[in-house]
Amino acid sequence: MRAIGRIASSLFVLIIALLGIQAHAQDEAHELTYNDQIGQIINENCVVCHQEGGIGPMQFETYDQVRPWAPLISYKVANKEMPPYAYDEGIGIQNLIGDWRLEQQEIEQIVAWVEQGAPLGEPDSSPPPYQLRDPREWNFAAQLGQPDLIVPSTSYDIPASGNDLWSNEFVDPGIIADRCIKAVQVKPRGDAAAVVHHANSSVWMEDEEGELQREGMLTEYAMGKSPPTRNPFDTARTAGGSSSGSGASVGARMVPCAIGNQTMASLIRPSSFNAVYGFKPTWGALNIGGMHPLAPSQDHIGPMAATLADAWVTA
Repeated sequence: MRAIGRIASSLFVLIIALLGIQAHAQDEAHELTYNDQIGQIINENCVVCHQEGGIGPMQFETYDQVRPWAPLISYKVANKEMPPYAYDEGIGIQNLIGDWRLEQQEIEQIVAWVEQGAPLGEPDSSPPPYQLRDPREWNFAAQLGQPDLIVPSTSYDIPASGNDLWSNEFVDPGIIADRCIKAVQVKPRGDAAAVVHHANSSVWMEDEEGELQREGMLTEYAMGKSPPTRNPFDTARTAGGSSSGSGASVGARMVPCAIGNQTMASLIRPSSFNAVYGFKPTWGALNIGGMHPLAPSQDHIGPMAATLADAWVTA
């Protein structure tokens, strides 16, 4: 009888302990509120785009702005579509500089918070606002001051729907003496930020016959590029265009080869900037299925590789 009594007592203690653990887990789950945990995650990972004047289609700077979008936020975060960072989690180096990906714990917290009804929490304990760079400010203003020269392009109206529009703007900057360029930034005007996704700037000069000849590429604006991919040989320099992630990864020997896409020069330029082999095939030679279309008559994909042999195998 004593043995049975001890067994029954042990089972009773075990049941109490399990109930205690379950109750504790439920209490922890109920503690998930916007003001305690979720707001800080959103401020540090989402507001960089989802702010007034940012490129995000809606603002996430306050609870009232976040709450209507909570189910969609949960869906996008759970499927790792947001924050936007297309990186294979099963291949290559995972400890990256400027990594936008959420930690798995943060993903689970957001999903659980939405399943609980996305509660606000204590009204008087809202998370501190994330200190963001003013989207209207110039990137290098703190180091170099305001721009010495602003060269505007011609403005025109964009229809609400239709194909991408590409235009070539030739603007005389009015420079009549030799000047050294310290920095260049391409910046869409505030009311155009929602529709501009790429803008390439180059230097063109007249030859002896008075014909304009391209002398070199300056920089590229691409929607959502913050923070920029760093050049593996000099982190103060650019890694190239919108395929710079592939070029820098191969240049740093994180991977032996990668695929780049190009509409204007976003494959050949990152290849040269990162000292790797890049090949732009004849248009239509390679299937571009799966590539996000920008201009179907100009879109290409091609290999980037550390050696010619690797480029040949990739192609």
